[in-house]
Amino acid sequence: MRKPGSRLVAGAALAMTALVAAALPGAAAPPVPSQYVSRPDLSPPQVQIETPARGTEPGYLFLDPRGTATQGGPMIVDDSGQPVWFQPYGDGVSRVSTALRTQTYRGEPVLTWWEGDQDQGWGNGEFHVLDQSYQEVATVKTGNGVDTDLHDMTITPRNTALLLAYHPVDVDGRKVIEGVIQEVDIATGLVLFDWRSHEHIGLEESTAPAPPDPNALFDYLHPNSVTEDAAGNLLLSARNTDAVYQIDRKTGAIQWRLGGVRSDFAVDPAAHFARQHDARWLPTGQLSLFDNAADAPGPPSRGIVLDLDPVARTARLAQAFPHPGGTTSVSQGSHQVLPGGHHLVGWGSQGQFTEYDAAGNVVLHGSLGDGMQSYRAQRLPWVGTPMTRPDVALREENGSRVLYSSWNGSTEVRAWRILAGDDEDDLHPIGDVAKSGFETAGQIVRPERYFAVEALDAQGKVLSRSDVVS
Repeated sequence: MRKPGSRLVAGAALAMTALVAAALPGAAAPPVPSQYVSRPDLSPPQVQIETPARGTEPGYLFLDPRGTATQGGPMIVDDSGQPVWFQPYGDGVSRVSTALRTQTYRGEPVLTWWEGDQDQGWGNGEFHVLDQSYQEVATVKTGNGVDTDLHDMTITPRNTALLLAYHPVDVDGRKVIEGVIQEVDIATGLVLFDWRSHEHIGLEESTAPAPPDPNALFDYLHPNSVTEDAAGNLLLSARNTDAVYQIDRKTGAIQWRLGGVRSDFAVDPAAHFARQHDARWLPTGQLSLFDNAADAPGPPSRGIVLDLDPVARTARLAQAFPHPGGTTSVSQGSHQVLPGGHHLVGWGSQGQFTEYDAAGNVVLHGSLGDGMQSYRAQRLPWVGTPMTRPDVALREENGSRVLYSSWNGSTEVRAWRILAGDDEDDLHPIGDVAKSGFETAGQIVRPERYFAVEALDAQGKVLSRSDVVS
């Protein structure tokens, strides 16, 4: 039983260097920064694909890499681990980004993530909302004097945002960090709903040790996800009480507790969880979450699906997806149930991710490298159409000229058309080459002086043209 807290063709020949390393699940290799000639400003971690993709569901992988060995920041990669889009941010320690995902705002797909300062596991920053051309359409923050936390933001069908905040208060003579849930109108910033945990959840529910000094901040709750059901009631996951709460939207009262020291459900031993993250309702009426399992190395962390009987107040384990290497994620993590029945689990502090099929077989496993972390990992559809031009660089290597092409954020490029000429205003095509990874590199054997590239889509249509290099 798990106890709370325990736990190229004509005229050119192209070559591409794969950015994939091998390692064993649960024993990641040291992180290696990627290097791109056409984008020397970008050096995200090389994603190590340890179990190659076979039969994975559609979509890209959305990650939040951070650490000191490489640049961190929101990143989208494909199943081979090649970056599709990366935006460097922070120092990997105190300034970080989290919670990258796609959502819908005003009927259109958007990209959202948090960035700001973090300390002791909570943050002060803001969420960014970008359209498909990577133009910012909104920033979102909490109001009423509380800082916007890093853990979660959900855009509702009402074009509002559900947000979390951590706020210091005095409770019975002790300095306490309470959890705050707000609903904010994205366009105006108006706070529409404001819920404070200390009015509804007592300190005695915490399974985290209180500091001996009453003037030291006591993070008794540590909320990390919030979402709403069809009736508008809120589902809150709180790490430091090992519990999930159903909150009445109208009154703010706790309708029930699942797990923790005051559970309203009889939880079957196989279904017990601890230090959990990412609690979500499923269309089936089941509940999914990421079970960290412990504060220190202990039982393997896992993604789980629970069957809840709201009448009998019982909770039973429906499915479990333990870490393939048997390791424990002591912080962070996510569990996403995909439309086709697969499960994508992000291992948080382990900096790894795994996709399982419906039967629990591993169909993809990857890592950011030892010492790197990713708050969450998700698989999501995305079409990126950047307003920037493609990047190109020409470099001499061992007596040969090599042309490098990339376009950060474009999901539609399938090939590069290479243009050449002795007059930079009169270039002609010399060949097309299939896109290969984030950056396509190849030896140029033509004698022309000037070069450029055009990005082509799957139908051969020109999407954009680069500047000229010589």
